[in-house]
Amino acid sequence: MNAPHQIIYKDEKPEFAVVPWDEYVRVFRPSEDDLDAMAFQQALAQDDGVRFPAAVIHRLSAGENPVRVYREYYDLTQEELGAKVDVTGTYIGTVERSARPLSKKLAMKIASVFKVDADDLEPWSQE
Repeated sequence: MNAPHQIIYKDEKPEFAVVPWDEYVRVFRPSEDDLDAMAFQQALAQDDGVRFPAAVIHRLSAGENPVRVYREYYDLTQEELGAKVDVTGTYIGTVERSARPLSKKLAMKIASVFKVDADDLEPWSQE
């Protein structure tokens, strides 16, 4: 046991011991079901409640422009989206056609409208 460990104290008494993951697995040997349950609980804890239908995911995975896909999902015109983020509809169109790059500032504004992370507005890799 040369791996780093951490002891967490409460009222000057040991309360928890933090050990490296590999050591935990070796000592406690959780089953695959246990690992799945832990992953599920972690996913639930991080769930933001936002869901998109399979059709949206299929379009994104096919390489369509995320701004266009989300805009159409939310049933917004380019002009309506532009008004929400303080640019013209024409500008939104150039971003959707990749004629203009999406700036970080605009990505943040658009992401807040669509309730996604700004990174989600990057096209999906087709590799």
